[in-house]
Amino acid sequence: MYIQFYFFNWTNEGELENANSKPSFEQKGPYRFNEFHEKVNVTFHDNNTVSFKQVRRWHFDPDNSNGTLDDIITTLNLPPLTAAFVARDWSIFMQGPLSLVISQTSKRHVTKKVREYLFEGYDDSLISLADKLPALANIEIPFDKFGWFYKRNNSDEYDGFFNMDTGADDINKVGRLRNWNFANRTKFFPSSCGMVNGSAGELWPPGQTKTNITMFSPDICRSLTFDFTEEVDVHGVTGYRYSGGRNIVDNGTINADNWCFCNGECLPVGVVNASSCRYGAPAFVSYPHYYMADPYYASLVDGMRPDKEKHQFYVTLEPTTGIPLDVAARFQINILLQPSRHISNYKRVPKVFFPIIWFEQRATMPPEMASSLLALLALPDNGAVLGLTMAGLGVAAAVIAISCLIRIKVAQDSQKSSIQLNSESGFPLMKKPVNGHKMPEVA
Repeated sequence: MYIQFYFFNWTNEGELENANSKPSFEQKGPYRFNEFHEKVNVTFHDNNTVSFKQVRRWHFDPDNSNGTLDDIITTLNLPPLTAAFVARDWSIFMQGPLSLVISQTSKRHVTKKVREYLFEGYDDSLISLADKLPALANIEIPFDKFGWFYKRNNSDEYDGFFNMDTGADDINKVGRLRNWNFANRTKFFPSSCGMVNGSAGELWPPGQTKTNITMFSPDICRSLTFDFTEEVDVHGVTGYRYSGGRNIVDNGTINADNWCFCNGECLPVGVVNASSCRYGAPAFVSYPHYYMADPYYASLVDGMRPDKEKHQFYVTLEPTTGIPLDVAARFQINILLQPSRHISNYKRVPKVFFPIIWFEQRATMPPEMASSLLALLALPDNGAVLGLTMAGLGVAAAVIAISCLIRIKVAQDSQKSSIQLNSESGFPLMKKPVNGHKMPEVA
């Protein structure tokens, strides 16, 4: 499993207030990191669920990257822009002091190294002053530096707490997420948009059909539904491919039920407001290069080149077992820049959704594993045999590791205690209570 980051380098930052010029971007990357998952605090409950937290680790892979972590990127300066966005509805008496602080400490753009934008983070004057100035008292600033993945490497806190069905009472429930962060709905979206639905993203029940699948993404705090699009071949194994469509990035234009993703202003299809999930930052999610988006977004900037082969989000499952064969998770983070009446740095800027970074997370079953899976699928009672056999095959990443653990648990109905499994792939599932205490059972 690996993740690739692509940055949009802003090449004409000096022309932002020029009405005859659009922000122009060149794509830099990919910067590839090998990604490792570990499930920790794994606890089985009597209600046929399993609870766990997830640690993700990333290691830079220079041989498969196009560039180094010392490459220089120019982009929007997010901390002051976030402060202006959070304060947009404040009175002029509150925005005035904030405007003064921003104008004296911050520029609208920033130029840093890739490593600083990702995991290392960089110091920002506004962040440093956050706890010293009354003008910033009402703005939540959760970190001491800014970086898109700052403090995420080797952390079990960021992805949250998962409670998932084991399928012990009903195999069709296996992998279904029951709760996230101790609740079956999030605080980030109202109505049905806030419900925690679908798979945790690594395990689906057997017997998949040519309809759709749903998974929950902690990165954007919401569930995503993918429609069946085609049968594909992955190293000789036939898989069902489920692809992300316009419905995932719709705000009610296509599907009226998506109104609750608007978070205020209902935008044209293609970009979804994720600000409530990102500490109030004006962050908006789309497919890379505004793939499948309304032409409005790409018309505001230069440098977007949407391509289905490069930018489509899809999940491919082996239908009999529900095992993932090939996953390409692709999303882009955009930042809304808009004029502000009372924040001087942003009085004369255009309204633009700035492309900042897009990522591609890939996990594909290796050929040797596909051969073993084909052999198992050929057995008469492959469903019962498959789960128990998987434990010795060392399938990639935690996708299969937790699958094995749950299938063993289902097969051993008499065993009620937690099981510790160390897979050959090197991703141990550790039975480790939170803070030395047993995890609470979530109904």
